[in-house]
Formats: sequence, C-alpha cells, structure tokens
Amino acid sequence: MKIKSIKFWATTLIVLMCIVTMSLFILLSYKNLKESLEQLYKNEAESVLMQTFLSFGYQFLTVENTLEQLSDSLLLLNDYSSSQDEIATMLKEHQKNSIVNGKMMYGLANGEFYRGEYKEIPDSYHPAEQLWYKLAMQNPGEVFWTEPYLDYVTQEIIITASKSVVSPKGTLGVIALDINLQEMSSRISNSKIGEDGFVLLLSSNGTILANRDNHMIGETLFGNQLAKMLKDTEKSYVPYIIHNKDYLVTSQPIVENDMSIVAAISKEEIIRTLINRHQPILAIGLFCLLLFGVIAYFATLRGVRPLKKLGKLMVSVENGNYDVQANVKDYEEIERLANGFNSMILAIKTREDKIKHLASYDSLTGLLNRRSIQELLTESLENDEVDCLKAVIFVDLDNFKTVNDTLGHSFGDKLITQVAKKLDALSSINKDVARISGDEFIVVMHDLESIEQARNVAEEIIRQFDMPITVESRILNVTASVGISLYPIHAITSEELLKLADMAMYEAKSFGKNGYRIFDEGMKQELEGKLKIELGIRECLDKDEFELYFQPLLKTDEGRIASIEALLRIKPSALSSYNTLQIIQVAEMTGQIVEIDKWVLKKACTTIQKINRNREHPVSIAVNISAVHIMQQDFVDNVREIIEESGVCPNWIELEITETSLMKSFDINKQKLEEIQKLGISIHLDDFGTGYSSLSYLNSLPINHVKIDKSFVDVMLQSEKDGKFIETIIELAHTIGLHVVAEGVEHREQFDMLRSYNCEMVQGYYISKPVSYEAINNLLQQEQETLQMRI
Repeated sequence: MKIKSIKFWATTLIVLMCIVTMSLFILLSYKNLKESLEQLYKNEAESVLMQTFLSFGYQFLTVENTLEQLSDSLLLLNDYSSSQDEIATMLKEHQKNSIVNGKMMYGLANGEFYRGEYKEIPDSYHPAEQLWYKLAMQNPGEVFWTEPYLDYVTQEIIITASKSVVSPKGTLGVIALDINLQEMSSRISNSKIGEDGFVLLLSSNGTILANRDNHMIGETLFGNQLAKMLKDTEKSYVPYIIHNKDYLVTSQPIVENDMSIVAAISKEEIIRTLINRHQPILAIGLFCLLLFGVIAYFATLRGVRPLKKLGKLMVSVENGNYDVQANVKDYEEIERLANGFNSMILAIKTREDKIKHLASYDSLTGLLNRRSIQELLTESLENDEVDCLKAVIFVDLDNFKTVNDTLGHSFGDKLITQVAKKLDALSSINKDVARISGDEFIVVMHDLESIEQARNVAEEIIRQFDMPITVESRILNVTASVGISLYPIHAITSEELLKLADMAMYEAKSFGKNGYRIFDEGMKQELEGKLKIELGIRECLDKDEFELYFQPLLKTDEGRIASIEALLRIKPSALSSYNTLQIIQVAEMTGQIVEIDKWVLKKACTTIQKINRNREHPVSIAVNISAVHIMQQDFVDNVREIIEESGVCPNWIELEITETSLMKSFDINKQKLEEIQKLGISIHLDDFGTGYSSLSYLNSLPINHVKIDKSFVDVMLQSEKDGKFIETIIELAHTIGLHVVAEGVEHREQFDMLRSYNCEMVQGYYISKPVSYEAINNLLQQEQETLQMRI
C-alpha cells in the first residue's frame, strides 16, 4: 500500500475503534454499576422490611395477647359478680402495667363504658355506636382492627383493636385498645432505605397507618390498585409513582390483621448515586476520547487537505462560476478525481447554457416563455423611474383546437411557428414577444406615449391575420382575439397586468372574436361578481338557503294538473342580488351545478311524496338537469341513490334535459338516459325547437315528452304561418310517439289553439305562475273547482 494513498491514511484511522471500545466499556460499567446499586438498595430494603415486619408483628401480637388477658380477667370478675368499681379498678391496673402503649376500653352490652385511664367522656358517647364495638359483636371471640379514625374523646388519629368478651351465658361486652398512629410511626421513624426511601404500614384497605415523619398518615396511595400492588410486590420489586416520584416497591403482608408493610426504594436516588459513582469513569473516558480525537483530527487533516481544495472549487461552481480548473497533484485518487472534476465542469457548463436557454425561451418558436416575459416585465416596472406607459397585449388564436383536432398537432405546431413570426415582425421596435402556452402569446410594449399607440399595435396584430396563412400547401384563415392592459393605468405589477390582459382577451372572444378589447373596471367587476356567486352558492348549499317554487302543468283534455315543475329560488342570502339564470351559469362554469341538481332532486322527491300522500290521482314532478351533471360518470348513480334513499315512486319523477346536453358524447349520454328510464323515470326534452337535433336523433332519443320553447308560443297568434309551425311540431312529435308540453302560455287564445292542436299539456302564467309549496298544495286541492271553471 503506497504512502500517497487515501487507503493508507484511512487505515490509520482504525484508531477510532478505540473510541468505540471506550464507549462500550463505559456503557457496560454503567450497566453493571447500576445493577449493583439496585441490588444493594434492594438488600437494604429487605433488611429494613423484615425488621419492621418483626417489630410491628410483635406489637400486634402483644396487642392481641393483651386483649385476650383482659377478656379472661373480665370473665373472672363477671363470675364473682364484681361491682362496677372493681371493673374500673382492674382496667386501670392493666392500663398501668401494660407494655402496650395504648388506651384500654371496655364497653358492656348494657351500655356501660370503662376506660383504663381517666378522661372525661361526653354523655353523647355510646360505645355500642362505635365501629370497633360493632365489628367485635358481629364476630364473637375474634380480634378486629379498625381503619384510622379521629378519636371522639382525645381528638387523635387512632386505630382500635377490639375483641368481644364472651361468657357461657352470652356476650358481656367488647374490650378494646386504642393505638395512636403517631406512636406507631415512631417505631419506623429511623427506618429508611437510603436517603429518600421509606417504609409504610398499610391497613387492609390501603390507608397509611405509619411512616417516617408521619407526613403521609391517613393517605390512600394505591386506590383500586391496592390488591394488585400487594400481589405484584409480595415477591418482587415493581415500579410505582408515589407523589410524582418513581419508586421500586416491595411489600410483606401481616397475616394476623390483614395489614401490610411496604418498602419503597427511590429510583431517583439510585440514578443520582449511580451518576456520582460513575463520574470518575466518565472523566477518564472523556479524556481518552479527547486524546484520540486530537490524534484522529491531525491525521485526517493531512489526508483531506487536497479534498478541501476541490471543495472550494465546488463552492465556486455552486455559485455559478464555471471557469474554475482543478490542478491537484497529490494522491493518485485525488488526481483522478481532479481530472473527473474538470470534465464534469465542462459538461455542466455546456448543459447549463442549454438549460438557461430552454428555461427562458419557448422550444418551438424561439420566443420568450411565460417565466421570462414575467421576469422581464417585473424588472422593467421596477427600473421605470418616470412611469412610462407600457402595454401588455394578450393574443389568443380563435378556434385553434379545431386545427389540432382535424389536422393534427404537428400541423398545429407549424401554424404556431408562423404566428410567432408574424408577432415578432410587428413594426414597433421596443417590444418583447413571448409564447406562454399552446396558442397564447404575450406582447409587451415599452415606453408608449399614449393609449392610442397600444390601440394601433392591437389593430396591427388583427391585420396580420387578415391574410390567410399557408402551412404545408394548406391555406388557413386564422383569426385572433386580443386583450390589452396598461401600466400604470390598470395595474402596477406584472402578475396583475397579465391577469387583466387575459381578462380583456376573453371579453374580446365574447364579442365575436377576431377583435381586441382594452381592459376596463367593468370586466373586473364581472369577474368579482362571478366569484361572489361561486362563494354564495357554497354558502347557500351549506346553510340550506335554496328553496323550490312550483309551476303546474295542466292536462288539456281533462282540465286538471297532471304535473308540477320544480324551479330553483334563493332565500334572502349572499345571492339575493343575482337572478337565478346568473347563478346557474356560474354554477355550470364551476361545476357546482352538480351539487345544486342533487339538492333540487332530493327536495323534489320529498315534496312530491308529501303532496301525493292523500291524492286519488297522483301528480308527477319535473326537475331540470344540467348538461354538466349528465356528463358526469356518476350521474345515473346519483339519481338512483336519491330515489332509493327518499323512497319516492320513480313514476312520479320527470327529468327535463336540453338538446345541447345530448350533442356531446351522444352515444354515452343516450345510454345514461336509457338506464334512467329503466328506473321508471320519465325524460322530457326541454326548449324543443331551439337546438340542433335532427329527426334521426330525435327519433332515437330515449325521451317521453318534448317541451315546445316559449319563443314559439309567444308568436303563434301573430300569423297563420306561426300557428301552423306550432301545429307541425306537435304533429311531428305525435308521429314518433312523443307527448307534447307547451310552455309560456299566458293567454286564453294560446291555450285554446294549443288544445285544438291536441297538445297534451300546457304550462304558463295563464295556468299559474311559480308558487311556494303551500300555494301549490292549495292549488292542487282546489283544481277541480277553480281551474275547470276558468276553462
């Protein structure tokens, strides 16, 4: 292995393994020391626990023996019919000579009460009412221990051991011994495990009876987990949190009275002790790590010095400087790396130049692209100190999609190239031209003196397309729509100017294309109005602020209402200032019309169920369906789901569609309507006569009714020709098996003529204007009386 080799120096860095070894040593010593400390504390805990267990066990055994002796003494006195004074004297003697530091009491079944030491007892104190008395009486001959309680006489926290005195003739009374909890705690005042560990005496229900310093007497630490804790800790150490501190807990039960002794080792103290004892090892380890680190640093520094030189060159390249050259003669590997670096820089520089060009220019036409024209315009606006007039001209070819669809995209690209040349050849010198998408171009005019100059450029662009364009021997008549925004008149930022020019271009298209429009506030207000309508539609759908009105359809031969049409209306809301037609148009543009259609259909199903509930002759309800909704893949599923969820009879539902909604994707839409008919729903063709349907289309459509547009009904009385036209439409529909509805009937003469032409149903103000649910319900109830009289 050569000295001038990275491999050689990398091998020397194996010394770093010493660091790993040292780390492992420290970790293992830490683990072993921790285990040793834990075992030390556990041994101490077990010793203290056993001493405490023996101490309390002896005390409790002494108490029970004392009670047993007292019981025997009292039985002897009873056998000799001793007086009350003798009982009191005997109890005091026992109290005086007892090795148990507790207060003796004797309560008789007849209510008499004696204490081993003098203390005035209130008259209200009745031993038979005390828990210690009751427990002993319920279980004659056994010793019972109470839970801690406040002594009625001394006002001290005590526990009481009690035992009934039973003679052959029955229970004489209960002998009891009160033990002060503070005195019990004094037995373990010096019992501790380490500095922070402690020992507890628990009652049968988990109440602390004794502990060091008495500060936890009366608490219940373990609650419902007591039984589980005692079981888990009887033969092992279990982690528990006591007063928000971590402890290892073990316990020892006192079988005689169901009490338990608990020892707790502080985990925090173990860790603290561990850290203190481990500090010398850590210090030695850190010293070794520092020593090896210094050695490794200087060794590595020697090895990576040439790499640092290359690194500096890479920083220069990162900052865009591709004129650097690596000239490193050191290690063999570094020399090869330097040569590769130089080759890479050359390739990057070549590719970067190409990328910059692609990023700034349109690959098809060579014009600037969207990003470049916007950056250029922004820079021009920021550097403009005299607020010179500038124009952003948005150019969009008319019907370019037709060229792509009929002649192919390759042909369309060649047409775009020709258009780019025309725009680049505009007479104005101080301009920038860009292609921003398929058939959309931007022309930015700088330093204009008046708006008239912008108009002249727009007119020149329109004239450029007066002459046909020849592409591959094909002559094309191409036109364009142009929109103009001006700086600083309309906006002062590039983004806003482009947006306003785009808006003006669409305005030009709406006025017949092949023209130009300069932006004005009316366009912006129209756009803002559409946005308000869009937001208002969402609010109305969320807050249920739409409602339905209903206009009846009269059956001419029977003179009765056979159907009603559901018409959308808006309650007072954010859309109150807009008419229904405006709202529907915006909804179709945004796609919200699908949600509106579903809402109307659901509401209509609910309404017609209520109307037909008690009717002898049910009426149907017609709902207008948008072409946008029909084009959705889930259209049929939406209708089926609404019908099934509402439970309405499908024969009561009629869907009204327009001819234009069927022209796109005719076969697919025809299949959808056939599926709708299979559900039992009728299909009505609305605005018949105003569309483009041929007889062959009309005859193949899955429809049941056609509705003659109001425009034909309005003029039917003006001439015999107009009347005959209506009659011909009706006869044609009848010939192919369709029923006819005429809308917009406002006069008696129109009604009479349509009835004479055998038009099945009519609709219009002559019958009724659109009315609310309450009104249409009343109208249906009165139809036989009112409408027949008018007819």
